[in-house]
Amino acid sequence: MGRRNFGEGDRVVTILSKKRGKVLLLAKGVRKVSSKRGPHIEVFNLIRGQAFLGKTWDILGEAEAIENFPNLRQNLSRISAAYEMSEIVNKFLPEKENNLAIFDLLKTNLRKLNNNNYINLDNFLWSFKVRLLNLTGFWPKRKEINHYQTNQYIEAITQSKIKSKKMRL
Repeated sequence: MGRRNFGEGDRVVTILSKKRGKVLLLAKGVRKVSSKRGPHIEVFNLIRGQAFLGKTWDILGEAEAIENFPNLRQNLSRISAAYEMSEIVNKFLPEKENNLAIFDLLKTNLRKLNNNNYINLDNFLWSFKVRLLNLTGFWPKRKEINHYQTNQYIEAITQSKIKSKKMRL
């Protein structure tokens, strides 16, 4: 879901875990050229890994990519849609609160984006956002909202702009 460099060769990664929800983990040494885990923990990869409790940060141990969505990575519009979905999920979920339905929603929609079939990205993202709002209990009762209003509504809830929208082509 996200990452940022930390120190000389480490990286802090935000992962949406099936069992633990959103977690921040320190991935030691993954920025080094010799790292075997580095390619596995790229953004949008579905991984199998281990995490260990640390004093300050939980530590990412072994990690193996199970699915890396290669077709998605070859299309800038689909990449920007994947970033937008990840950003919104990251903003909605508190740390360490398991939500299997949202995990499955994100995984399913990344798989759809990876598919080579034609997708109307505006409708696709709107459908994702509506489903996320429903799953989190934020869908406004007795009110219809359109594509544009959905973004405004999400930004009002999270109290921040959806930055990845600017990447859309």
